[in-house]
Amino acid sequence: MKKSGFEATRSMLKRITPEIEEQFALANRENAESVVDMAKVLIPQRSGTNRALIRNVAIDDGSQLIDFGPKAKVIEGERGPRPFVNPALSATKKKRAARNRKAIKDAIKAVK
Repeated sequence: MKKSGFEATRSMLKRITPEIEEQFALANRENAESVVDMAKVLIPQRSGTNRALIRNVAIDDGSQLIDFGPKAKVIEGERGPRPFVNPALSATKKKRAARNRKAIKDAIKAVK
């Protein structure tokens, strides 16, 4: 018996969920690395110490925590313009969105 459109869609969504989570974990890691790389280029401090403290940390659920270092609040201020965080996020925005779209497409292709 052939499944109806709704049943087929629901069945595919059940199969695709683990694949999407795996693909998003990879995309999140790559997105975090690109933000960290851009922030290291844009940080206004001349010292390499502050640059080296910018890093991302993987969390068990597949997400990434980007640590901009202990000097980030001193450089940026409490609600300052964030001279290397916001530009790093906006410079990588299109690439990060494209990487997320690709992760979804790859997950759909994998379960078909």
